Amino acid sequence: MKRFGSAHQKMNEMGEKEIFLMHLHLMIIMIKASLKGYHAGKFRKAAALDTASIVHKLVSNIDLTFLGLKTSSHLFRERVKLLSVMAAAIVSEDYPLGIHRREAVLDNIEIITEYAFPNKQIELFHEVLRVA
Repeated sequence: MKRFGSAHQKMNEMGEKEIFLMHLHLMIIMIKASLKGYHAGKFRKAAALDTASIVHKLVSNIDLTFLGLKTSSHLFRERVKLLSVMAAAIVSEDYPLGIHRREAVLDNIEIITEYAFPNKQIELFHEVLRVA
């Protein structure tokens, strides 16, 4: 029988830190998309709210030493918690977002991204986000 797909490689199971970083990355993309005005249908909203909830729970219990933070892990943890609360408010559209709040969200994202994803730029996929 022919085997299709990628060659088998030894892969490790995803641990708590990989799952945390994946959800954090997804939450940041969802917030940026919302701030750029991309429409969020009911499924995208539900996914964003679930992701924010998961990130909030994970960051509360995870050991952040794997990030090698240059700042306090407590401060980073609180920034991520704040971002997850902001994400829930922004996506649910019950949050009046003025210029100062928008800047605060973007500053928080920039700081979190600098520590969690150094040397990487989080980009939006416009073709995907246009479909809601």
